[in-house]
Amino acid sequence: MAKDPTCLVCQKVMDFGFMAERTQGTFSDLQNVNLPRWCKGDPESPMFRGGEVTWAQYKEGCPVVAYRCPECKALRLYAPDPEGT
Repeated sequence: MAKDPTCLVCQKVMDFGFMAERTQGTFSDLQNVNLPRWCKGDPESPMFRGGEVTWAQYKEGCPVVAYRCPECKALRLYAPDPEGT
């Protein structure tokens, strides 16, 4: 991953950020907000909407970071290895 990723379309330096998922409750209850993670392989148990991730897969996954182009608003997602691995 580049130190300062640039937009593939506009060639502008992208703004760093993240994506949040609200699983239940409200955003004021931070215990119920999970950040997306990249998980290797297929979901373990198929469900109606594409599968369910097990706790082991989630734990081994990598947090997703996102960069957004200030001009065209495109996103680039990265899943860097956790520090120390």
